[in-house]
Amino acid sequence: MGFATRRNGRVMSKLAVIAGQGELPAHVAQNAVNMGHDVVLLAINGQADADFSVFACETIQLGSMGKTLKQIKAHGCTQVVMVGKVLRPSMTALKPDATALKLLGKVITRGDDSLLRVISDFFAANGIETLSPDIFMPDRFLSSGVLAGPPPADDVMTDITLGKAVLGALGGLDVGQGVVVQTGRVIAIEAAEGTNAMLRRCAALIDPDASPAVFVKMPKTTQDRKLDVPTIGITTIKTALDNGIGVIAVQAGAVLLADPIDAIKEICNARGATLVGLAE
Repeated sequence: MGFATRRNGRVMSKLAVIAGQGELPAHVAQNAVNMGHDVVLLAINGQADADFSVFACETIQLGSMGKTLKQIKAHGCTQVVMVGKVLRPSMTALKPDATALKLLGKVITRGDDSLLRVISDFFAANGIETLSPDIFMPDRFLSSGVLAGPPPADDVMTDITLGKAVLGALGGLDVGQGVVVQTGRVIAIEAAEGTNAMLRRCAALIDPDASPAVFVKMPKTTQDRKLDVPTIGITTIKTALDNGIGVIAVQAGAVLLADPIDAIKEICNARGATLVGLAE
């Protein structure tokens, strides 16, 4: 089997898209095809939930790293992109093979970023280059400034600044990409539960009579965007608004949008919520 295809005079490496949850893996795969890549979808069993019927697609097991590598090589892929949310299962549910056990042994007491780097290094050692999802979604990032809803008041801007400081302080510890702040009080910090679960537990803690609660989303300080680009989409926006948050502040040019920006702006404007793109 050939290891590359030629499109319009250019040699294109065959690309494996390892797909987690959500629609984003399908969008990345389609854009990669539109850019001339020969794509195969590797859907993670029990995680991937989008319709991949228009692509060549196989199922992979999260704990079967040795077999996954064989599948990637069997398709002649020399590049891989990992995209979509993946819920980290228990060791019992993971059922790691011998290769996965060796990789887990290197990160057993560390966080998700370390695990992703070990996986990327494993692929690289076997001739597979890991690409960033944002290569295939260049138009899915916010610009800086107020993008929807009313401009934030001074006290809200103070809360945004506090949220950025909290995430900046915790980022080096591989903790969280999101925080909720209201009137100088940290309501919640994203941890292992993920963004949407964090937002849902804020509802009982937010004061509806105070200034709007602020949700700040930005990459971790040490985050490798090639391996784990932060993402936000309509589901997260609606979850934030449904649970009493009035201002959503997202780092411009650094957090990938799972849905088109116009659709996100429309929801914020309809609900009277403020959307802010934060300059780095």
